[in-house]
Amino acid sequence: MNSKIQTYIGFAIKKGSAVLGCDAIKSSRKRLGVVLYTPSLSDNSLSTLKSVSLRANCPLLQIDEYEFLQKKNCKAVAICDKSLADAIVKNLM
Repeated sequence: MNSKIQTYIGFAIKKGSAVLGCDAIKSSRKRLGVVLYTPSLSDNSLSTLKSVSLRANCPLLQIDEYEFLQKKNCKAVAICDKSLADAIVKNLM
């Protein structure tokens, strides 16, 4: 199951429909489909993401620490593509 989610996130990054990082997600003008965060995210950043997800009316879900996100020093990612976001939410639930 985790490999599917990792693949979907990779597709979104390659497609250009992903926003990486809390500050970029907060200031993004794109329509967000789902906001994902890792367990190592700080409490302040998590509260920021909660407010962003409420404002954008999209789910906020926790994912595992993936190696490709760690290489980019990223703890939060937002998926803007609706079909990829729906697939991620379906696999996480």
